[in-house]
Amino acid sequence: MYNRQMIIEEVKNLYTRLDFSNLKESTVLITGANGLIGGFLSDFVCYLNDEKRFNIKIFLTSFSKPSNAARIEHLLDRPDVVYFSWDSSKKIDIDNLPPVLDYCFFCSGYGQPSKFLKNNIKTSLLNVVGPESILSRMLVGGGNFLFLSTSEIYGDTPEELLPTPETYCGIYDLSNNRSAYKVSKSLGEVICKEYNNAPDMNVRIARVALTYGPGALRSDNRVLQEFIFKGSSGEIQMLDDGSSIRNYLYITDSVEVMMNIILHGNNLVYNVGGDTEPLSIFDIANTIGDIMKCKVKKGKSKNDNVKTAPKNVGLSMSKYRKEFEYGQNITPFKVGVLNTIRWFKYE
Repeated sequence: MYNRQMIIEEVKNLYTRLDFSNLKESTVLITGANGLIGGFLSDFVCYLNDEKRFNIKIFLTSFSKPSNAARIEHLLDRPDVVYFSWDSSKKIDIDNLPPVLDYCFFCSGYGQPSKFLKNNIKTSLLNVVGPESILSRMLVGGGNFLFLSTSEIYGDTPEELLPTPETYCGIYDLSNNRSAYKVSKSLGEVICKEYNNAPDMNVRIARVALTYGPGALRSDNRVLQEFIFKGSSGEIQMLDDGSSIRNYLYITDSVEVMMNIILHGNNLVYNVGGDTEPLSIFDIANTIGDIMKCKVKKGKSKNDNVKTAPKNVGLSMSKYRKEFEYGQNITPFKVGVLNTIRWFKYE
């Protein structure tokens, strides 16, 4: 169903970019392991054990039962992996955790609007109850915790604040149907900030925007994947006129930034997004259409399904650049899209 060779190539690529020695002999928990980012991280730490002898004790969890964990099904029978299902809108069962966690990558939560718009209460709890229950457990021995937040907390950013810096506080609108997702992520950040003040705790927040690439599942109906699925049928029919602007960041580049943040970062909050190749949604559809040799048709200028999404999404990476080198390895959008199409075996 998927071309897993694409992931193998990318985890090898990632290893050449940073110093990962802090992960040796550690215990790592990855939540949301059946998702795009969590799945990539899971493959990467397994690669470190297989090829670099890091001897990491790996704990993976997601909402999916083992039989439905399609993204990481090839990892579940490994002797160095413990997998358990967990609904992160509820407190984690500490019996599933080791006495001490050196690293936790909290990738749980709904990244797809079609999911987080369905159940606002559960969406809220996912980003609050879940991370707090792990952080409270980590107080026992201390550790490193990375919380995947979102660029959605900035709302529909004014044009003069694009690309958007971490200092922008966003606009709160209770009537917006995405408010549960945005505000619960913000509250999750507050919880992370408080735990970061505890002894021996190193907590970091990654405000992630538009990560894409190999590893997305066929059930992922976010815009870029939807265009690929439609393209495989010969025509990309858009929902609107595609005038909104987006800055995508390829999965390997995105995880590189996140790893640098948790392993070497000196600040609490960082943006994680592309800022080198802004494209309209129509441009994105055309790029996919050109590769897949299919027609692209615009929809209506306004559509109820997309009207509450931010008009423009672009994050400033200036803060990250002040600490780390950034830009040398960024994957061109067309290359990343081609790799994603290959992942889905459409090329």
